[in-house]
Amino acid sequence: MRRYWYIPAALLLVLLIVGFLAGWLQLSLGPDTWGVVVLRSGSVEPAVVSPSGFSWRLRRLLPGAMSMHRFTLAIQRTDRIVSTVLPSADVYSSLAAVNADFSLEIRLSIRYRIRPEALPSLVDSGGLRPMNLADWYQSVNAELERQARDIALEASRSAVSDSAALAGAISSGLPDRFPYLELLTVTPTVVRAPDLELYRTLREASLRLIAAKEQSLKSLAPQLAAEETAQRAALQRHEASITILTKYGELLSKYPALIKFLFLTTTQKVAAKDLAGMDILNALKALDALD
Repeated sequence: MRRYWYIPAALLLVLLIVGFLAGWLQLSLGPDTWGVVVLRSGSVEPAVVSPSGFSWRLRRLLPGAMSMHRFTLAIQRTDRIVSTVLPSADVYSSLAAVNADFSLEIRLSIRYRIRPEALPSLVDSGGLRPMNLADWYQSVNAELERQARDIALEASRSAVSDSAALAGAISSGLPDRFPYLELLTVTPTVVRAPDLELYRTLREASLRLIAAKEQSLKSLAPQLAAEETAQRAALQRHEASITILTKYGELLSKYPALIKFLFLTTTQKVAAKDLAGMDILNALKALDALD
């Protein structure tokens, strides 16, 4: 049997080679394809697996112990039309003697790709998967357009004065808002730009007008407070009068003969000093007896 020792040795060597190749992650990655390792617990390894080099995992030999998402990072291109109107343009335009157009239109062309080192965080917290990569690119394209619009609006309120400076603000500001992307080229072309100097002049005039109105209201505050106090006092007097009249109405409802008594005292011109000596209750009884 000693002559056949090489058979189990050969089998052992084959198993070692198969295990070595099975645990070598790069063998399952194609060109420009990067891997993200997800463990059975659902946690994501923070390091991305490069298509070159050597990465070996013992877990790969255990069924279900780990999985690997593979992403082919091709260069993407998006062409967008960024159109907007400067904030409060209708208000500022009403201050001008002419009908000012403060609309803005930019043709934006961008070439980009995902930074490989950002893949683990995108998988872990961004929900990125190989099967939804196309939809994810569509949402990124829309976000690129939105951020470019925000930068253009912010630049219109700053010292930017012409189309070239506006395009430069977008080119320089957009990469900082997408740290997980490598923006290879950002080409904004301003198709229609408003008169930024006129816009800022009208904006400042409007702010001064608002400040003047606020100052005027502050100066009128004591007078308004006095008028409010007077109105409140008048309202209290009015409510007191209504209360007195209500009590009179209740009294007349309880003693209807009072109406006749008041009529007699009025027609006979009885003075207030004469009322003091009258026996009002007996007089009321006498009036009731006349009915």
